[in-house]
Amino acid sequence: MASFPRPRLAVFGAGFLGRWVAEEARRGGWEILPVVRTEASADALRPEYPSVRAIDAVEGGFWLNRAPECEAAVWLIAPSRERSEEEFERVHRQGAVRAACWVKKRRIPFVYISSTSVYAEESGGWVDEDSPLATDPRTTAMVQAEQACLDARGTVLRCAGLYGGGRVVAAGGGGPERWLNLVHGQDAARAVGIALRNPGRVFNVCEDEPRRRGQSGGSWAESGRRTRRNKRVSNARLRALGWVPGATLPDKDLPSA
Repeated sequence: MASFPRPRLAVFGAGFLGRWVAEEARRGGWEILPVVRTEASADALRPEYPSVRAIDAVEGGFWLNRAPECEAAVWLIAPSRERSEEEFERVHRQGAVRAACWVKKRRIPFVYISSTSVYAEESGGWVDEDSPLATDPRTTAMVQAEQACLDARGTVLRCAGLYGGGRVVAAGGGGPERWLNLVHGQDAARAVGIALRNPGRVFNVCEDEPRRRGQSGGSWAESGRRTRRNKRVSNARLRALGWVPGATLPDKDLPSA
């Protein structure tokens, strides 16, 4: 019987969620091509993924002649909230947009991992994929990357706060009482598989019900890093395609709040 090569999935940013995505995809028969930004990250991945590369995928030169040949790609590079505005915008406005242009030329499936933080809702109401978006610089950068992804017939996943694999949500929490939208890392990784088969769409990735967070009468410290919005996020569109959070994870890590 003839053997066929496995399809290759490039995972740009094989960090917390990227590791879940790689593991799920490998179980599904994909060959994984991780791309990370530091040699330390590459060393941690190399025993499982010998093809890992440490290189800055945000730089324009990477996409000219150093990007891995693959049949699909996922963009998960996202700097933490502690990073500067310039670094945040560089990753999304430049890196993710360049990735989208690259996959568009090759006509391969592409998933861009965005965030449910893009919604403008502040009063605790429900939002879906068509709800109004915020206009702050970080949101605008992500929305620009989202549009580039959609222009390339890719799929946008707006993920809620991630937990699992040792990452838990601390009980209580400061600030005013509000809603906290969450999703387990493996649930989010399974959503990537659905996204690759549903091009040109936007999906929220979160649990069915948000959790309460903060304290009644609480307030944010004036030194806070960013404005926090308050909303409840609907996952109905993704659920309609058969995705169910926690359906195959009876022993998954549970947040402590």
